[in-house]
Amino acid sequence: MTENTNKRPVLWVDDEIHLLRPHIMFLEERGYEVKTATNGVDALEIIRHEYIAAALLDEMMDGLDGLAVLEKIRKLRPGMPVIMITKNEEETLMEDAIGKEISDYLTKPINPSQVLLTLKKNLDIADISRDVRARDFMEFYRQLTGRLFEGISSLKEWADIHDRLSYWQIEFSKNIQYDLEHFLHELLEESNREFQRLISKNYGHWVTERNPDIPMSPQVMDHFVRPLLQKEKKTLFVLIDCLRYDQWLSLAPLFYDRFESRLQAHVSILPTATPYSRNAIFSGMFPDAINVKYPDLYANPDSEESMNRYEEALVGDYLKKEHLHLKHGFSYHKVTDSRYGDNLANRFSDIQNNDLVVLVANFVDILAHKRSASNVLQEIVPDEAGYRNVVRNWMEGSYLRRIIEQAGEAGFHVVITSDHGSLRVNRGTVVKADRYSTDSLRYKTGRNLVVSGKTAVFVKNAADFRLPQTHLTATYIFAKDDYFFLYPNNMKKFEKIYPGTFQHGGISMDEMILPVVTLRPKR
Repeated sequence: MTENTNKRPVLWVDDEIHLLRPHIMFLEERGYEVKTATNGVDALEIIRHEYIAAALLDEMMDGLDGLAVLEKIRKLRPGMPVIMITKNEEETLMEDAIGKEISDYLTKPINPSQVLLTLKKNLDIADISRDVRARDFMEFYRQLTGRLFEGISSLKEWADIHDRLSYWQIEFSKNIQYDLEHFLHELLEESNREFQRLISKNYGHWVTERNPDIPMSPQVMDHFVRPLLQKEKKTLFVLIDCLRYDQWLSLAPLFYDRFESRLQAHVSILPTATPYSRNAIFSGMFPDAINVKYPDLYANPDSEESMNRYEEALVGDYLKKEHLHLKHGFSYHKVTDSRYGDNLANRFSDIQNNDLVVLVANFVDILAHKRSASNVLQEIVPDEAGYRNVVRNWMEGSYLRRIIEQAGEAGFHVVITSDHGSLRVNRGTVVKADRYSTDSLRYKTGRNLVVSGKTAVFVKNAADFRLPQTHLTATYIFAKDDYFFLYPNNMKKFEKIYPGTFQHGGISMDEMILPVVTLRPKR
């Protein structure tokens, strides 16, 4: 079966086809080759042996009626668009047609423009949409290039830019635009470089003197959770470890039916790593202040697990500090595997009396770490689009979606955010350090760190970035661009292992600009 490349072949099936000659001529003048049949049997024979792009199918015919023909077409050509044409406006017929996966539905009398429109919608929409998207993207490219040239000092504006860049990445992954991909890649690289310059220049000022124009990690509870608790709104606070902004955009439609949604953003502190950013979120404090209250917390800077062992206590400390006296208390839950998550979802009624439920979900972060060491996962998650797809597939049937939906039914407001994102790294940069330095790939802390200023930001005084300083953590470095850190020994080995993996801890929009979503249950 070969496709006619000159005209789009469509089949019109109607027992009074001779009356439709003006309609057929109208379509042929606009680039369609219209084949005809006066009954279902002949129509099925044509579809069986010839390439047909779409079928226009009369509902009332002698012999096989339209619904019966539709059912057989679906077995022969499951993906072929079929437009039902009928005089019957009964709702049950429409429901039957929809149930049999009709592509469109026209009610007689019809005019030629109606038919043309439905054919374009079903056959040409991809090409039409691609042209419109290309025009819109190039306008966005032109505007953003101009803004980057002028300079952007507002983190709120950077969050808006990241939102639009994430949108275009998703659009291009769904509808490939080969001729425009290099423009998007160029825009992402240039935007990230300008963002890094801003962070390098202003971060110390923001954290020590004046907050930027959107919340940072220590202000997340203040801005998004505390106001709900002060209004005595039952609140589910979900922190999805390592969730990127673009990944949330792909998850958001899963909650549209049950919730009204508001998407905002916050900026992760440095390092963009769980022991620092997540502790800052739960405590409402920067890591140096946390270290004063819990002086043993950062004693072993290579152990993420030990540096997050006080999360529940930090939430409790925050509530006391802000004088949030919850009548029914709060509960804290960290989910590291689906078995525990399913169990929590099954017994959500036991905790729904709490005024605040805090839930940490680790799947997205675990996926990133496991992928680095698994060839199979690297095949399944080859790039950012693959990462988004797996995260969405997980959420669709996950314990977390069940818990969020149950919370909505119980009248909770839901706040969802992330402690940090991740970046796909490609290039190694050598770090000289002593044996006490940490093993992280996008940030390191230690006493004698040496690295190129082109590939990393060096922080000589931890106090300048509000970071804990111990006998092992005198200085910090944060990777820029798509670099990851290498030691001189075993350099060749690790240069082969880590390119293409997703890492975090450094400075990039994907690691630092994070979604904050407030879901309010629909009534």
